[in-house]
Amino acid sequence: MLSTTLTTTTGASPAPCGDWRVNLDVHHGRVPARPGTRPSQLLADLLAEDVPAALIDLDRSTGATTSSTLLETAVRRHPGRLWVGGRLIPRDPTVPRLLQAGAAGVLLGSTGLFPAGRLDPNAWPDFTTLARDGQLMLSVDMHEGRIITDGFTRPTQLLLPDALNALLDATGGLQPVLITDARAATQRTPPPWQTLDNIASRHPHAPLWYAGGLSSWSDLHRLWHAGWGAVVGRAYLSAPLGLSGPDGRTHRTPPTEKRT
Repeated sequence: MLSTTLTTTTGASPAPCGDWRVNLDVHHGRVPARPGTRPSQLLADLLAEDVPAALIDLDRSTGATTSSTLLETAVRRHPGRLWVGGRLIPRDPTVPRLLQAGAAGVLLGSTGLFPAGRLDPNAWPDFTTLARDGQLMLSVDMHEGRIITDGFTRPTQLLLPDALNALLDATGGLQPVLITDARAATQRTPPPWQTLDNIASRHPHAPLWYAGGLSSWSDLHRLWHAGWGAVVGRAYLSAPLGLSGPDGRTHRTPPTEKRT
């Protein structure tokens, strides 16, 4: 798993540091969160500082292209270090091809997992044979407790608990599940902390991750305390690179926090 462990030489006890990743969205060859920056250079800069990263092809996500060239080129350039995503569906031959090309892992999105807003586990492949443990991340986008697909544009009647239970059963809890709150992600509102606490309490041993509305390292520490992994995007990529710490400064990797 992609994680960073905090150490300190001051004798202070650091707060727990868990799994985290920065999603780098690319649209029409550009990074929307950081205009004027070449995606390849930004990605290289992040990886050079051991920032765990994923490259997301938004053109694939929106259906503007079916090409996987952007993703395949990136994973070959950075073998074993990069996650990738962009309308990758469970039975798409692109998934094993990306893993064979050197992807650290592949994100499977809500649109492919729940086509037309339906829950049909029989249509899913055997996730245990599709990839090694921890090489897939099953992405579940939600809005007000229900699944939303097609890049946050198509609401469904499928309830989040039903979708999550089905995915955890299908994977045996061996592949991480990412839950993204569409409202928090698009409107930059705080994460739904109470909802996340309730989910974590119902699935205490599940490899759960969260994205949406995370704006500081304190937010990530709060997630880690509850056992979640964290995905950040625009908040991290907007200048200057990184997230604000408790000292008010911007840090590219998690700063040490003292326990209170």
